[in-house]
Amino acid sequence: MEDPNGNLEEDAEYYDPNDEAGEYAIEGGQLDQDDEMMDEQDLEVDENEPQEEEEDLVDESVQGFFDHTDSVYCVAINKTFPDVIATGGGDDVAYLWDINSGEKVHQLKGHSDSISSIEFNYDGKLVATGGMDGVVKVWDVQTGNLVINLEGPTESVEWIQWHSKGNILLAGSADCLGFMWSTLKGDIVGTFAGHNGPVTCGMFTPDGKKVVTGSEDCSIKVWNPKDSSNLMTFSGHGFHENIITCLDIRKDSSLVLSGGDDHYAVLSNLNTGKIIGKLHGHTDSIVAVSMSNHNNSFCHTGSLDGSIRVWDMNTLQQRSTFKHKTSITKLKSHPHEPLLFSSSIDKSIGVWDERNGQLIKQFTGHQDSILDFDITLDGKVVTASDDKVSLVFSLNPPQN
Repeated sequence: MEDPNGNLEEDAEYYDPNDEAGEYAIEGGQLDQDDEMMDEQDLEVDENEPQEEEEDLVDESVQGFFDHTDSVYCVAINKTFPDVIATGGGDDVAYLWDINSGEKVHQLKGHSDSISSIEFNYDGKLVATGGMDGVVKVWDVQTGNLVINLEGPTESVEWIQWHSKGNILLAGSADCLGFMWSTLKGDIVGTFAGHNGPVTCGMFTPDGKKVVTGSEDCSIKVWNPKDSSNLMTFSGHGFHENIITCLDIRKDSSLVLSGGDDHYAVLSNLNTGKIIGKLHGHTDSIVAVSMSNHNNSFCHTGSLDGSIRVWDMNTLQQRSTFKHKTSITKLKSHPHEPLLFSSSIDKSIGVWDERNGQLIKQFTGHQDSILDFDITLDGKVVTASDDKVSLVFSLNPPQN
């Protein structure tokens, strides 16, 4: 398939079809460098194979945090100070805690309803929490003190994201609006109005020059953050036919991948405003999508049908399929390695080689669904679960 801007054709040179998996020092084995690329049929997991009984699941975590009294809905790792973890939950409380000791650093109290999203800012000195109470709060990481309340939404906050280079915070709300604040004074510096349903997902483009939002109204809108003007809208024929649940943007800011309740993922061009095409194959709602950070031609989709699919964006063809026992909840591409991380209602984290679909590691230890996770550069995974616990898993075995 030819991209109107030629971006996909240029990126194709980054993919070597003979590229083989390297070795990873992980508990449970290594990737064999001599393994040949498997075809799609080989990558399908046999659903008739006997599955491990849940009472036999081993707790493989290396650390945990246990202070929440209700489901843990969200988790974030401080990229500047990676020993600091933030979690938020159904108990209306967020915590900062130490990934090494598991000890509580600060309790962040003030929300009157569940905390559904949490994220550290660009320099790691602030952390923001978004709540079902319609309030976004910004906290000082060092002291745990409340810095400012950010008001504007009249219904629950669906998601939040910091700008990558400054203290500008973006959020989407169930009131059909997107908001952007300067957190220095708490001023609203952008209101993105135009959706006719809750703004379920959104983010800044990686270059920080555009805002992209998805909604229950089956549309994606692209905005100018300088004046809140609508630059383009993706909707209608050839696009989603039901609620848009998730989106991700390629790191060159040229393409947006969206997933929806219509069982489709759609690839769209943010430069031309053209819909490139649909990705067909899932049999239930797509609830997680991610762009590969390792190969600009790859993207990933995860569904309530339990499957994860890797796609070639040059051809819109599926490369491989692999499965959890039940619904996927999140996907995340490793920043540098060809690894895809997944979480599921089946209480496990999967780590996959995105090039051939090989399962590198499955982490178990939770007693209920995993709702969110984040990853560190050194191979740790921190989770949030319905069992009221956050656990830490490590790809690298402990050093004796």
